[in-house]
Amino acid sequence: MRLFRRIAVSLSLYSRIPMPHFSWEEDDMKDSLMFFPLVGVIIGIVEVLAFHLCRYFELHHMVSVILMILIPITITGGFHLDGFMDTTDAIRSYRSREDKLRILKDPHAGAFAVIGLICALLAFAGAALVIYEKGDHLIMLNVGVSFVFSRSLSGLLSVILPKARREGMLHNETKGAGSRVMGTLLVWYILSLIAVFVIDPETALLTVAVYMACLIRYKNMTEKEFGGVTGDTAGYFVTVSEICNIVLLALLCQVR
Repeated sequence: MRLFRRIAVSLSLYSRIPMPHFSWEEDDMKDSLMFFPLVGVIIGIVEVLAFHLCRYFELHHMVSVILMILIPITITGGFHLDGFMDTTDAIRSYRSREDKLRILKDPHAGAFAVIGLICALLAFAGAALVIYEKGDHLIMLNVGVSFVFSRSLSGLLSVILPKARREGMLHNETKGAGSRVMGTLLVWYILSLIAVFVIDPETALLTVAVYMACLIRYKNMTEKEFGGVTGDTAGYFVTVSEICNIVLLALLCQVR
């Protein structure tokens, strides 16, 4: 019963998948990150199924690409894109750290947020189009696993790295996170790592390199710009790392 509660809380927080309603306890919120990567599993499965169905029914390429874009947005409700937009707006403001943290909490979207979103969607669409046209099933499986990869790393970084604020959703989720949460997220990461190497060692090496580069860049960026991580920057990491991965996988798909 407790396991079900934790899964239900995680899916309620990080997705728009309907879950039974019940009163949340403090432990439920504390352990919510444990099953954060499960959302990535669901997205990955749906993405791979959609890829094969689109090819089977010979749907127009652009329809297939639009579906690949809409699937994660529909399942998550745009949860991570919101963080990506807020973080982009804050970084591009070139203001003080305090002002940047204030911009993260601002519900309004600025011009840089919109520009960043357009660029991100176009990059994802272009990469998805290449992968669809090439019909590389192994690379598409790698893309599916990457949704788990990004969320397991994002969860680990959210627990490990310093927090920019002593309040907010991320602070509440991680303040009581112990070895159980860390261990579970690490298991998710290891399983996704094994999966990409089993699927295709060549693309796995590229995926690991991409995510490590994004991890280092993210750590340096959050320390410099915000003094730590927030819920919005966690969404930024998920979005940027997934897009970087699919773009480089598309390039590999193009040349091999």
